[in-house]
Parts: sequence; C-alpha cells; structure tokens
Amino acid sequence: MVTIAILPEVERGPAELPPAPASVEETGLETGMLVDLALKTVYFAGNPSGGDVAERMALPLGVAQAILGFLRHEHLCEVTGGSGTSSSGSFRYALTAEGTVRAGQALEFAGYVGPAPVPLADYVQQVEHQSVRRQVITRKDIESSLSHLVLSADTLARLGRAISSGKATLIYGPSGNGKTTAAESLRGALHGNIIIPYAVEVRRQIIRIHDPACHEAVDVPSKRSASTVDRRWLVVRRPVVFAAGELAASHLELSLDPVQKTYEAPIQMKANGGLLIIDDFGRQQLQASYLLSRWIVPLEQGVDTLTLHTGARFRVPFDAIPIFSTNLPPSSLADDAFLRRIRYKVEIPDPMVQEFL
Repeated sequence: MVTIAILPEVERGPAELPPAPASVEETGLETGMLVDLALKTVYFAGNPSGGDVAERMALPLGVAQAILGFLRHEHLCEVTGGSGTSSSGSFRYALTAEGTVRAGQALEFAGYVGPAPVPLADYVQQVEHQSVRRQVITRKDIESSLSHLVLSADTLARLGRAISSGKATLIYGPSGNGKTTAAESLRGALHGNIIIPYAVEVRRQIIRIHDPACHEAVDVPSKRSASTVDRRWLVVRRPVVFAAGELAASHLELSLDPVQKTYEAPIQMKANGGLLIIDDFGRQQLQASYLLSRWIVPLEQGVDTLTLHTGARFRVPFDAIPIFSTNLPPSSLADDAFLRRIRYKVEIPDPMVQEFL
C-alpha cells in the first residue's frame, strides 16, 4: 500500500500527488488486473507505442513496459515496429489472435478502460489525511465566502458554527431568501485542494470516483516532474456535490453500468472532502425520512457501507459536510428522532427592511 501523507500545518498549501509506483507490485493491484487493463488499452488504441499505453493507463513507462513484456512473453501481444529510436517506449504493440480473445474476455468481465485504479486502502487513507473535518474555519473565512450576500450577523454566526463543526446542517426558510446560494458559497470557506483517484479497485471491481460534473481539476505547480508522481490521482478543488428534486435512492448506492460492468460512485462518495448539498429537501422522489434513515450511521460515525452486485460489502469514509436546504418547516420533514441526526438547524428569515434596502 502506498503511504500518503498530507500534514495539517500545510493544509492551506497545494495538495501533493503521491510518488509514482516504481514496480507492478507498488501499484497495490493484482498483476492480472493490470494485464487485463493493458490488453483492453491496446485493443482500443489499435497500434499504440509503449509510451501511449503508459499515458493511457496513467502509469510510469517502466511499469507499463513490465506489463507489456509479460504480454509478449505470454504471446498475447507483439512488437510491430517503432520510431527508429533506441527507446523501448517508442516500440509499437498489437494484440495477437490469442491476445484479442483474451481482451474480449476481459471486456466481458469489466469494460473499464482508462487510468489504472488505486487500491481501496490507499483511497481510504488519503480521504482521512485530507478530511474536511480537519479544517479550521474562522469567522473571516465564513464572512468572506458569503460577502456577496446580505445576511444578518446572527445568521452568519449560526452558519459559521454549523460548517466549522463538520456536522450535518439544515438550512430552512421561505423561498427566495438565498438558502441554496448561501450553501453553495460556503465552499469558499474551505481551505486548499484535495487529491482524488480516477477510479478505485475493490475486490477486482472498479468504481469510478472522478466526475467532471463534481470535480474541478486544478494545475498545481510542483517541484517534481510529471514522471515521478502517481498520475492515477489528480488534484481538484474541494467538491460541492449538488442534488435537488431528481435525487433518488439509487443515487445513494453504487451504480453498476450493465454494459460497461463498471461502478459509478454514489453522491456521498464523490463529495468526500467537500460539501454535499441536498436542495429542496423533502420534495425529492424519495422521502426525507428514508434519506435520513439511510445515512444515520454515516452521519454519526463518518463511515458508509456499500454493496457490490456480488453481495460483498465494504466500508468507505463518509467525509462530506451534508447541507440540507428546504422551504418546509423542519417539523414536517421527519420525526424528532430523525431530525436529531441533523445537529444544526439554521433559519434564513425574511430580510429586515434595512437589509432589503
């Protein structure tokens, strides 16, 4: 397992990608999984060079060459030429007839093609190191993030206490008073960037984590060259995952693509390290009581349990700050036992005349 460390005292600084694996073993993945991924990569790329394969799999050239060497040894691929340089990274590869059959079998098991995944243990360790709950949020951070809104000092103080606690928060009040805007703007109070993997491997199953709709990649200057960092990870802003009336029970669980046979992470997993905003709470396709019941344990323990289609269960961090926004009275959403799971309830009332002016 790769050791990843982000020290608290440099949390405001740029996130650092972990070092690149120096061997197949250091990827933390089974050789068979990497072999299958390389077969699928060559299959779809046509006649790629070794460097192309390494780039597509987000692995160092040396690791990719070791995998391709294994494929050649097993007569699954062959060298078809090169650029004329002495670098083996320029050699071009094509699948043999046997390799094409093996690639088809790999695609039937899982259609994922892209950056190699990271082991679940590495992902869990990284989420814990960059936990949003380790943030030290000051009054200045809150005021700065909400400076474009006209809110009373009391409302700002309540929002600040809620977000700095890292606990679930319910924002309620009449329509049009800026609840959703305030919730989305609170990302500005969070410090720094985080790193996330493109995908995670769990018991030979692949779960996509990176979602361009939720994760905004950032370019971070680094003293290290691109060849020395693990490109299976990328640096992103702390995410804000937004769900409104379209939220359904399926969004809270792993979603298996029946064609690609690859999982999509649930919204709470994509939101790790940032904010998870449930807008129009109580007006979704699923009942508010169901949502709170599903998240009772994650909200209290910071750990969620997910299930693969095989029935295998595994635990992942629940490291997002949930913000529920509604224009309904809190008492109408669920009974007191459920509402107690939401530690903070902040009302954004109608503006006073002076505030309006």
